[in-house]
Amino acid sequence: MAWEEESVSDCAALLCNVVLQDHTSDRWWWILDPINGYSVKETYHYPMSTSVSEERSLFDDLWHKQVPLTVSVFAWRLLRNRLPAKDNLLRRRIINHDDTSCIGGCGSSETADHLLFQCDHFGMLWHRLY
Repeated sequence: MAWEEESVSDCAALLCNVVLQDHTSDRWWWILDPINGYSVKETYHYPMSTSVSEERSLFDDLWHKQVPLTVSVFAWRLLRNRLPAKDNLLRRRIINHDDTSCIGGCGSSETADHLLFQCDHFGMLWHRLY
């Protein structure tokens, strides 16, 4: 696909000035724990530890063991604006700029907030489910 080729070109441009050195250690560095490296436990606890107290209670509820994982992931992605709405797909260069209007046909720009709360077509669906 064209966007993949563009991403490869962007990556190659970023790496063109990188100079590797023979006597230098090269390793992955995990920002959350640079000494011990990556762990699922630290990644799981990260959202709770970096949030303010109001958000912390939200994350406690969000990642509660009785909440289905798919629901927790969806809510987390919604709160972090990581759902694959067209505005995010455009930002990642997956779709073209001329393809950002709402799939509901209302003519607005498609964002997660619009789809879930403002769209005449889909917003009503969420309201009825609630």
